[in-house]
Amino acid sequence: MGERLEKSARRPRPLAVQYIALMTLIGAVLIALYGWCSYQEQAQSMERQMLAEARVLEKSVRATWDFIDHEQPNINYDRDGTYNFKGLYCSLVGKSVGKLFTMSTDYQYLLRYTRLNPRNVMDEPDDFERAAFAAFENEGATEYTGFVDNGEGKREFRYVGAIYLTDTCMECHGGPAGELDVTGFEKEGMSVGDIGGAVSITMPTDLYQSAIDRSTILMIGFFLLFLTATFGGSLLFFRRKVTGPLTNLEEAVGEMGRGNLKAPVADGGSVSEISALAQGVKSMAGELGELYATLEEKVDTRTRMYREANEMLEEQRGALARANALLERANEKLAEENEYRTNIVAILSHELRTPLTSILAFVDLWEASGEQHSRESRECFEKIKRQSHVLLEMVNNVLDMVRVESGTLEIADDVIDAVDFAATVMAPIEPLAAQRGVGTACEVSPAVPLVRSDWAQLEKIVGNLLSNAVKFTDAGGRVRLAIDFDEVASMLVLSVSDDGIGIAPDRLEGIFDRFVQADASISRKYRGSGLGLSLVKKTAEALGGSVAVESVLGQGSVFTVRVPVTVIDEEGLDEDFDCR
Repeated sequence: MGERLEKSARRPRPLAVQYIALMTLIGAVLIALYGWCSYQEQAQSMERQMLAEARVLEKSVRATWDFIDHEQPNINYDRDGTYNFKGLYCSLVGKSVGKLFTMSTDYQYLLRYTRLNPRNVMDEPDDFERAAFAAFENEGATEYTGFVDNGEGKREFRYVGAIYLTDTCMECHGGPAGELDVTGFEKEGMSVGDIGGAVSITMPTDLYQSAIDRSTILMIGFFLLFLTATFGGSLLFFRRKVTGPLTNLEEAVGEMGRGNLKAPVADGGSVSEISALAQGVKSMAGELGELYATLEEKVDTRTRMYREANEMLEEQRGALARANALLERANEKLAEENEYRTNIVAILSHELRTPLTSILAFVDLWEASGEQHSRESRECFEKIKRQSHVLLEMVNNVLDMVRVESGTLEIADDVIDAVDFAATVMAPIEPLAAQRGVGTACEVSPAVPLVRSDWAQLEKIVGNLLSNAVKFTDAGGRVRLAIDFDEVASMLVLSVSDDGIGIAPDRLEGIFDRFVQADASISRKYRGSGLGLSLVKKTAEALGGSVAVESVLGQGSVFTVRVPVTVIDEEGLDEDFDCR
């Protein structure tokens, strides 16, 4: 009795039960995944919608502000031309509009004006608004947004838009500092373009959040209903077309196992595969009857084959275990290398780049102090500044190289005007070239259209090539940037040429390898990390392009970069651009 119960307990679960369990698990995972994705998408849509609404409100208040500012002459001058200040000025009207708007929305929306060092205590910024002012000052942002908790368990959307002072603002906020303006307040001595304050908007998220929750619940309910109906129908189909005929076949096979080889075998129904299985069972029963006399011999043969198969399986398992061990060791080594690379990047970024930036900032402050310094001091500080720039360039090249080789480089899709691009990359090079007595030239072909590519990466490529060209060109030499377009291959062609020292033929082959320079002598007259050209090559390849070099020793070099781009359907440039 106990043995029979043990066999019953070890019996596999029916196919229908396994099917229901599997489909339920799949359905639950799909519903959860889709629900989460839908919720996230709706949350992002809510944020975009609230941001757009906040911008419209901010522009409306700004328009009122600008209108009062523009109409100040009409407001404060009487018909006979006498100046008569009416006390109606832009900040007063802007704050009044904010109060009226806040009151009209039952204080659910809060629209107010704020500034640092306010004239009115009601304009004192809160913590979020102080963070916004910090972003305006340090990051050059014009707006600052985020979701915050209002302290009552509810989320609110905050928007802060910067207000910059114009010429007309100088009457109340300009100089001289301390003088009383027409409103009776002391002027701050501020300048045009300074941040005079900000428009702060607070919006509730309850209405948007309830809509998202309701939509998510309805979607999950629909999918539950759909999956329940689908699983129920498929289960009914399996019971009638699959599990029923298989049960009949099970009973027939059981009879054959008990020695009744002539037991009737039912047809497989309308499912061709099960019908074929039923026919196979019938054929098997006939063959079993014919082979019954030689059963022991066949059993021995099958036993031997089974033992050999087990031995082969054990060998394969051993080989698989060894392979797994090798794979684990390789993974451990790869993890160590990745950790090592990450540590290097962290050290370069924090321990080297940050101090170098600070050194350059202190040198700039020293130069701008206006104090008289000795010639030796100026020479020392100039050397510090020059060597710090060299070292900072090396660190930046190493960081860029790590990003490219680790595959973390993100390719942008920017609109590129070749004329603007040329002016941008030449701007920092021209002063450096002038210091070395090197001339510069820049030409953009009229055949170059507006294109799409990664502006920042192209700027790094051309900047490295121009910097190298200036470095390896003596006084009186010339460096030239040329931009053209290959219409057939849809390629942007950027060429940097110089008449500097050139490259020996035996060094051209490895010039793009890491830590390689054209001048590899002991003195290393031209200092550098040797990563610039390697970074150019790898970045160009990451953009889908290539780089080539032609050079004659003592006469100069030409580096040509070809990068695939997407052409924007607009007319090309009408005339040549020359930035010399």
